[in-house]
Amino acid sequence: AAPDESEFAQAAAWLQRLSGDPLADAVPGRIRVDAVSDAAPRPRYQECRVEATVEAPGVPPAPVVLEVVIDRRFWPRVGHVLPARVPPADPTALDVEWEALRRR
Repeated sequence: AAPDESEFAQAAAWLQRLSGDPLADAVPGRIRVDAVSDAAPRPRYQECRVEATVEAPGVPPAPVVLEVVIDRRFWPRVGHVLPARVPPADPTALDVEWEALRRR
């Protein structure tokens, strides 16, 4: 764990490793949106299919297809880059920070 990491973050990482969570050894990375399904006019929250490329230091770029429920007001677009936690052993088992779409 990094010295500036909070005790809570360190404890969470320890529990992830102990439980065999694939995100236990995740590194900071990102996804680059390559394709995205269209949003319908209604309802507000909809399932979105995102095709993206996973990128992280020391991890070869990997394609991934994600299905996520998103508020249509914050629909991703091709070219968007979103932060993610990427496990080097399986880059497709990532955790994307979808909240970053609200800050655009």
